[in-house]
Amino acid sequence: MVGELICLEEKGRGRLERVRLGPLPAVRWTLYAPEGLADWRLRRRLRRAERELLAHGVGRVVLSRDFLYGDRLRRLRPVDTLPLWRGLADVLALGALDAMGIPYCRGRVALSAPRLCGELTGAAERLCPLVRGLLIDAPGGEDYARYLQAKFGLPVTPPAAGADVTAAFGPSGGRWGWRLELHGQTDLGGLAVSAEGMDLPPDCAGQVLALLWEQGEVRREGLCVRLAGRVP
Repeated sequence: MVGELICLEEKGRGRLERVRLGPLPAVRWTLYAPEGLADWRLRRRLRRAERELLAHGVGRVVLSRDFLYGDRLRRLRPVDTLPLWRGLADVLALGALDAMGIPYCRGRVALSAPRLCGELTGAAERLCPLVRGLLIDAPGGEDYARYLQAKFGLPVTPPAAGADVTAAFGPSGGRWGWRLELHGQTDLGGLAVSAEGMDLPPDCAGQVLALLWEQGEVRREGLCVRLAGRVP
């Protein structure tokens, strides 16, 4: 069972309710934390929230934007969206090209990482048939780029040529064009992802998508990338 934690800055005793997060049934706990609440009271309320959700079979929780205490949870695990975004590096890069009005066949994408990883190589092989050029900015990247050129016929793009979009799997490396930070504190550069035919809660859409992705309920072919705030 999935849980959700929300926080209200007003007086109250905590409230449990069954809700739906898009297509997922969930159990929501409302934490009341008015301004000036003593820290020991906050800790006690957090422990109660965890006990109540665990008692209803919750293991992982979706955190609303107003819930600022995720790092203080001890028994529940917040949903991690990073594996989703790293797995969708190619989809996000193509979405950035779309947002800039650059046809894929004319666009160049850089994939940057501290090492060659499965997410990078997967994204590279999916992008090769679509884009004009691919820049691999990682140790061993030149050899891997030559492998891609031999397999797909895609020209090796040197760093000097630059790129329109960089999907970064680590904080270092080159910076070309629109940069997608797919590590640590993820930054999609203003992009938002939605699933075709699926109504997702706006303030936790990424977390719900991450759960659906894990369950195989959504596939990359059914995802839409757009600028946040723009109607697809």
